Amino acid sequence: MYATPETGDGWITRLIARDDEGFVVSARFAVTPRFRALIGGRERDLVFAARSRLARMGINILPLGELELDSDHGDLRLRILAAIASYGIGEHLERIVVPGLRVGRLVFCPEDNRLDSAAIHRLIQDNALQVPAGFSLDGRGYLILRPQQRLYRFQKPLTPEDVTAIATHADGKDLLNRLQTRVEVEHIELPPRDGLVTACSMFLHRHYVVLRNLDEALGVHLQATVLDPVSTRGTNVYLEFVNRTEQLIINPSVAASVHEAIRVDPKPRYWHGRAHPEPGANDDEATGCQSLLAIFDRLEAGPVRDRYSHRMAAIVRDPAKLLAGEEPERLWTQPQTPRDPRGGTDLSAGLVAEGLDLTARLECGTQILADLPDGARATLLLGYFPNLIEHTQICEAALRGRVGRIVFRRASFEHGPFLSSRDHGRLADYEGLGLQVFWCNEARGHVVRHVFRGLRGYFTTPDTVDRFRSCLIFAVYGSTKPLAESAVAQIERLLTNLRALFGSDIGILTGGGPGAMQQVTDVAHRLGLLVGSSFIETVDQTPNESAEFYQTFQARSRQARQRWFEIASFHLFLVGGVGTLEEIGLTLTDMKLGVIETGPVVFFDSSGGEFYWEGLRRQLEEMKRQGRVPSWLTDQILMTTDPDAVPRFYKQALRLG
Repeated sequence: MYATPETGDGWITRLIARDDEGFVVSARFAVTPRFRALIGGRERDLVFAARSRLARMGINILPLGELELDSDHGDLRLRILAAIASYGIGEHLERIVVPGLRVGRLVFCPEDNRLDSAAIHRLIQDNALQVPAGFSLDGRGYLILRPQQRLYRFQKPLTPEDVTAIATHADGKDLLNRLQTRVEVEHIELPPRDGLVTACSMFLHRHYVVLRNLDEALGVHLQATVLDPVSTRGTNVYLEFVNRTEQLIINPSVAASVHEAIRVDPKPRYWHGRAHPEPGANDDEATGCQSLLAIFDRLEAGPVRDRYSHRMAAIVRDPAKLLAGEEPERLWTQPQTPRDPRGGTDLSAGLVAEGLDLTARLECGTQILADLPDGARATLLLGYFPNLIEHTQICEAALRGRVGRIVFRRASFEHGPFLSSRDHGRLADYEGLGLQVFWCNEARGHVVRHVFRGLRGYFTTPDTVDRFRSCLIFAVYGSTKPLAESAVAQIERLLTNLRALFGSDIGILTGGGPGAMQQVTDVAHRLGLLVGSSFIETVDQTPNESAEFYQTFQARSRQARQRWFEIASFHLFLVGGVGTLEEIGLTLTDMKLGVIETGPVVFFDSSGGEFYWEGLRRQLEEMKRQGRVPSWLTDQILMTTDPDAVPRFYKQALRLG
């Protein structure tokens, strides 16, 4: 994994002055000892990069004066103004320019890790760096970027509530993506004394790019000037230009320096919190599964009274003590409530068929969390994934810092390893509260950690956490029916072509079923690609056992499951049935509505018979003719039997050089 040498987002600490154009503020940036050692007194090589979401609203944030560094923070004066007059944001600035607003970060951009023109050219030729079509390299080592022929405009004037939500809410960028729509143009016209938002396509894997305003005659880029590795991948790499002259500018461009990013070596995340498994554990070092299962068996020992008898809960400050055979600090097992004719254990789940029974005596193992002191950051072991009552008690304990890690053994009694939509919401709550979640998956024989990538979380093995977060993912859809050997060979050639175009740090995400999906999984593993699966609870699919990251969904969560394919940058459809047809409709609709980023969609037929996608091709053409599907969406679709046509189409659709 590669990262930009930078601080976290700084925030406004106080307002210094205000005039007709904008505000002068003081902002503070947390500076870690590691970052301080990295810059080594070279503060002049620090670049302030404003937040992208603010720049996309036409807000420019300019540094004033020198950075004042203290022991653990830096202070910088900034000027904030509405630079794109036609957006009408100026009247809303006072609503968001307040102490606490996150404004951007400090990035270390030294000359000694900057690449020259020859090095940049080699990277482009080797497909280690994908840049926009029409790029240039000048004699000073600057990459000249030219945007696509498109603009981004707001569907309607932004309200004060819109501006506040975009600037301050965690999901404000999603709202911005819905309100700011693209318009295709023949030429980009940058009006005098105004600005606009456009975009380019770029894929950064191991480098970061710093935009430089060297020639104001071709437009001035706003202060959102740093493009990070990994996160800069796709067609919508936004560029924000203003024209400070009195003349019209046609097709603005910007210069950029390319820098080597910092390599981040992956560190396995184990359930016991140690950097490495405990020495002498009688288990595979990658997971510690058998040791943990032995602990669960010991804690759950006792008579089985009914289906909830193993809703065990235990808490421990130092999980290593459990590995050594010691008992947890607190343990809760089956409640003894003989007065209840149902044994009390059904009610201890807190739920009955009609919902929550508020008159019942609720007994849940997580009530032992109340015995912990605030700030204990203990590990909680659970026999089952938390139900509603347990969830509320865990959240309360997390807010007080009493619990820091959850380890559960079983996903569901009724649905085996498959989680419900409510469970996925609870996992999102735990992420928001900073809790680590581990699953001791007995069927798979490993312990996996729940890791978010954007808005979606997957369970992944300890050694692939960082790779999962950084790799370029292709969603591959298809049938549970197996493909012929000749078709598998075509699929292998296709994936080999994708690896040649985008490098080896890519992964595929499938539905995880048998047949074609298993064959694709096997091919991907032979090519050294990361493989993920999104399992659905069905009677006709046996989940594969070899995915490095995965998520599970109960049968009623079928359409919700499609949201978890949002982590993919590209979508590739193989020959499939009605399930694949449903996924096609959901994917194209999501692109049309802006729920997911618009990108090339490939329909591949390796069957060797009559072209499988011909009927769909004719249907889409008729929908386009009747205006029932936007032309820009169908322009992103390739239907082919040729695996060599796919990388050419990607370069064309993405407008890559």
